[in-house]
Amino acid sequence: MPSFTTQIPDLLNTGPVVDIAVATHPDLLEHLKESGQSIPTPVRALAMIDTGATSTIVKPEIIESLGINPIGEKRISTPSCTDFSCNQYQATILFPNRVAIHISSILEAPLTGQSIQCLIGRDILSRVVFIYNGYANFITFSI
Repeated sequence: MPSFTTQIPDLLNTGPVVDIAVATHPDLLEHLKESGQSIPTPVRALAMIDTGATSTIVKPEIIESLGINPIGEKRISTPSCTDFSCNQYQATILFPNRVAIHISSILEAPLTGQSIQCLIGRDILSRVVFIYNGYANFITFSI
């Protein structure tokens, strides 16, 4: 079972953050290869694992760097706004230690005032084992 464990010195104040990369979804990769187009380089980002977020969200800059097109739209509510419209995309989230999760509905939103570029939501967490060990200041993530 692919997994990773990350020690976070001040887990209480920093939160469960992890360096990830956002990459092109395999379905789009196949289309790009068949049409002779270039394959976008995965974009590195700092992500927070958020059990309160229903969906995984990335900042617009990540989507711009990948150059991918939306596949739809979804309306969300956050602690700071309600009924906010977000574009949906297909993408792959690459975690440490080659843990990769393909997701068919990642959302694009500004994450204003945050030091992170991505929120990992329950759409991904529902497919993994996530351990938050506050006493020892580490997180473990397993597929």
